[in-house]
Amino acid sequence: MSVARPSAVRLIDVARAAGVSRVTAAHVLNGAGSSSVRVGEATRRKVEAIARRMNYRPNRVAQQLRGVRSNLIGVIFDSQWPTNLARLSQLEQAGIERGLRFIVGQVHGDPRLSARYLDDFESRGVEGVLCIVDLRRQYLDELRPLFDGRQNVIFHGRPLTTEGLCVRVDTEDGVRQSVAHLVDRGRRRIGLLLSSSADEFMAFRRAGYLAELAERGLSCDERLIWSAEADIPDESSIDRAIEVLVIDRRADAIIAADDVWAVRLIQRLKQRGLRVPDDVAAVGYDNLDLATVIEPALTTVDQQHAAYAAAAIEMLSHVAAGESIEPEQRIVTIRPRLVVREST
Repeated sequence: MSVARPSAVRLIDVARAAGVSRVTAAHVLNGAGSSSVRVGEATRRKVEAIARRMNYRPNRVAQQLRGVRSNLIGVIFDSQWPTNLARLSQLEQAGIERGLRFIVGQVHGDPRLSARYLDDFESRGVEGVLCIVDLRRQYLDELRPLFDGRQNVIFHGRPLTTEGLCVRVDTEDGVRQSVAHLVDRGRRRIGLLLSSSADEFMAFRRAGYLAELAERGLSCDERLIWSAEADIPDESSIDRAIEVLVIDRRADAIIAADDVWAVRLIQRLKQRGLRVPDDVAAVGYDNLDLATVIEPALTTVDQQHAAYAAAAIEMLSHVAAGESIEPEQRIVTIRPRLVVREST
């Protein structure tokens, strides 16, 4: 025998229980009416309390049909990178302060899966899209057509479309700070450990590494730049990095692809009888929590997620309101910060 489901509480039901008009209830609970509706604080509290007691839930679809803003943001997201989780957390926190809600679509390491989410986001009335996905060269030609004509997308790293919007962290500058710090500590054979040559951000790191060495008047031994061609470090890739950069090419410091690589590098160096930082200094990237758990604590680059989130939400707020953004404001760059600890 089927069980009848209780009917949803309507806005008019809340209004009647509170003894106010439907317009007043809509203004308090759904933000309808804007400045044309005036509601006293006592009335507002009464309507909100009754709505909670009656378990009122607004009908978002009906609101959008009436022209009420959804305040909904779509996020295309890759959770395989721990730093993205920290970034998303800051974005949600900053968004809540602006009254925004988030719907997240995961690509699980394959940015081409973005296609399955974009149309879905649009059908749900999202007002803006954050694309927190690393751009890999091999996918760019497939990704560009997906985003063509979409004016409400904010990219991570660099815009994928002409005149696209973007909030980026200056990856080159983070590596330059790392190199400068190591040089100041007396290191001269600084290795650069990259994860994948196909990763756009690894190319930025290489550029920053070369630029800072040149700025310091130091020659670059190209053999000290090594790509593991592996996103996630395992024991064999770490051993290979040590063999190539430390044993063979005599690196006295290594700037790793990220904190996970750096922590595993430190562990393996110690297992092989090498001291950190005495024999080999190590620098990570991302400033994850594990950077302070490893012994010695890891010097690393903090990507300033709070500043990133504030810039992205500010841009999204303009996009959602249908406001134009000046060309010089379409790309916002956040400067990272080197956090110095015992590993250097």
